Amino acid sequence: MILSFFKNNKQSLDESSTGNKNLPNWLKKLPNRLTFLRIMCIPVVVYLMSLGEVASESGHFGIINPIKNPSMTDIAAAIVFAVAAITDFFDGWIARKFNVETVLGKLLDPLADKLLVVSAMVILVEKHRMDGLIAVIIIVRDLGINAIRLAAIEDGIQIPSSFIGKTKTTFQDLGIIGLTICGTLWFIPFHYIGQFFIMLALAASLISGIQYLYDYAKQLKN
Repeated sequence: MILSFFKNNKQSLDESSTGNKNLPNWLKKLPNRLTFLRIMCIPVVVYLMSLGEVASESGHFGIINPIKNPSMTDIAAAIVFAVAAITDFFDGWIARKFNVETVLGKLLDPLADKLLVVSAMVILVEKHRMDGLIAVIIIVRDLGINAIRLAAIEDGIQIPSSFIGKTKTTFQDLGIIGLTICGTLWFIPFHYIGQFFIMLALAASLISGIQYLYDYAKQLKN
């Protein structure tokens, strides 16, 4: 499947390279550098989040009690995660805007995104700031979508990202940021905001997962 991925992308990369010869070298390398920056943020986020206080659970399926006072490490972890999440948008946008997409970037970009999100969710579950079942559903859905896309590439089918899938990513990132702070800061109840967006991300995950599966089955049948 990996060989098929390279073969299917070789022609488009060759065609795009003819249209970006006049671009400065730093701009051509910027998307991959942003992806590497996101990968470098992962251990920082994990370390800062691991220093956070354990929240007390007050119910099931994502309902938690906020921590009394968000610590500086909680705030720092949320900021670093937010910066990493922003790079996920800009590296893809720049690569498509200036036709500087590379095979390395196409492989590393989703991998970096998944590693960042999964690492953050694991820590949030361990700190009782996120329900484990919600994390499992979202992570398994993402792994399933990756499997579908690899199978689609093997069959010569392109499955574009859906609007619901992109919206899910936004909800997911906002939810993680809110649950990382997990308390009231500047009179903003981040724990409630985080839970709200995580539930939206869960719903979008299920809907978009079904949509991707339907699109793949439909194209495969045709």
